[in-house]
Formats: sequence, C-alpha cells, structure tokens
Amino acid sequence: MKLKILVFLILLTTFYLLPTISLAVDYIPLVPCGLKAQPVDSSGNRIGDPGIDYTRSCTRCDAFKLAENVIDFGLKGIVPPVAAVLFVTGGLVILLSGAKPEWITFGKKIFWNTFIGLLIILASWLIVNTFIQSFGPDQVKGSWFKLTCRDSVITGPGGIGASCSNPGPLAEQNNTVFPKKNAPELDELIRCVNSKLGSFIDQDKIYTYEKRNELCNYTRGQTVCGACAHRINSCHYGGPNGSNGSLAVDFNAQEGTSEQDLFNRLSALRNVCNFGFILFENNHTHISTKTCAGDTGGD
Repeated sequence: MKLKILVFLILLTTFYLLPTISLAVDYIPLVPCGLKAQPVDSSGNRIGDPGIDYTRSCTRCDAFKLAENVIDFGLKGIVPPVAAVLFVTGGLVILLSGAKPEWITFGKKIFWNTFIGLLIILASWLIVNTFIQSFGPDQVKGSWFKLTCRDSVITGPGGIGASCSNPGPLAEQNNTVFPKKNAPELDELIRCVNSKLGSFIDQDKIYTYEKRNELCNYTRGQTVCGACAHRINSCHYGGPNGSNGSLAVDFNAQEGTSEQDLFNRLSALRNVCNFGFILFENNHTHISTKTCAGDTGGD
C-alpha cells in the first residue's frame, strides 16, 4: 500500500507541474482561436505561438490546428516527462526496497513497461516516417506529420483561376504583390532602425510578411487558404490598400536585451525613422509604416 501511495504522489506531482512546463511551447493553448484575449502567463508575458492571433474568429481550418496541438501535446508535452518520472519512480522503488523483493520486482516492472511503451510510440513514428520518405510523393516528404487546411478554389468576383495552389492570380485578385516582399518604405524603416539599434535586435527574427501561412500574404489575411497569424488587412499584408508588399515589421530583442528595453529604445526612434504605429506585444515589438497605419494601429 505504501508503495502504491509513493507512485501515486510522484505521478500527481508530475501532472500538476505539466501545465506550467508546457507554457513555453507553441501548442499551448490547445484552442488556437476565439479567446477573449491573447494568452499570457502569471507574469503577463504572452505564451503560445507568437505567429497566431488567438483572439480571431475560429474557422473550419482551426479544427485541424486543434487536432495538431492535441497530438503535439500528447507526444511532446506528456509522454517525455511522464516517461522520465516513471523511470525515476522505478529507480526509487528499487533503491528503497531494502529486504522487500516485491518492491524490486515492482520497480523492474515499472522500468520495463515504460520502456516498452516508449518503444512502441517511437517505433510507430519511425516506421511511418521511413515508409513515407521512401515511397511517398515529394510534396509530403518532410511535412507529412503537419496538419494543413486549404480550400482548393477561390470563388467570388475575379476569382477564376485563383486558387490556394496557384497564388499568382490569388495575389492579383486581392491587389497584392507576388511573390511576397517588403514595400520599399518598410525596407527603409528597417534600415533606419538597424543603423541606430542593430546590436540590440536579433537579426534572425525580423518578421515582416507572414511565414507561417504564406498564402495569407496574398489574401490580405482572409482565411480562404487556412488560418492566418494576423487580422484581415493587417499592415503585415499591406493593409487594406497597399499593393507593394508588407508595411509592418516585428522586432525581437537580441540575447542580453529585454523585449521591454528594446521597445523603449525603438519608441525613442519613432520620429527619427518615421514610424506610423508602434506596439509592445510582450515577446516582440510591432511597428507599422505611416502609409499603412498612421497612428491608429494595423498589427
């Protein structure tokens, strides 16, 4: 009885800590849309995937994202820590067994069952991955385990020939540039900022147009080809009327510089580099050009 209580307490502690541990990953929160506010932790820092607006309305494609999040949470968020705790539990049971051979047997049983469970999970993924990589079509190799949702044909005025697999006409239909790029005025804004604060900015994390779902750059954020990270007519998509490319940028702080400090430094450059709008979003700073947003927003 004491042995079972020990195992129960260890597992209970693990599941109690799991939500806190999982806050740093992009599959939490599991539901990717329809929230009243962007999710934050107890310190007010935003959590989840920085490329997702969790407050936008849900679409049918979000069901696929929810399924992907649930799978990722099970395989990445639950299986590894639970397996580690079970291995530790088995070791503790054996160490504390003393002259009780049944404890040793039980500890070995925990080790063996955990090992078999992990082996089944990992082997299943490896077999499927090997089969698809060897015999599957090129378009799914390397991405078969990522759930996607795209409507095949775009309907409506001017939509003939525009589809999620043919983004050129899709961009023409929405009067956006193809292929995606930054508008010249945004490139000038970024050059100005880098000339002043380049050493404080992570140059690998300067995000302008959307990378998560490239097709959103050609639909101005309309979810006809899947969920989009930004709202419809966001400045990242050129705003409601811009036709030369992205008119917004997200800056991330270089290691050793806090996001709040970078935001303060960027705010001091608003007039120098001709910002239209600047917004601190906890884990990055959003800036739009004057042409797109003026002083009213446009994230």
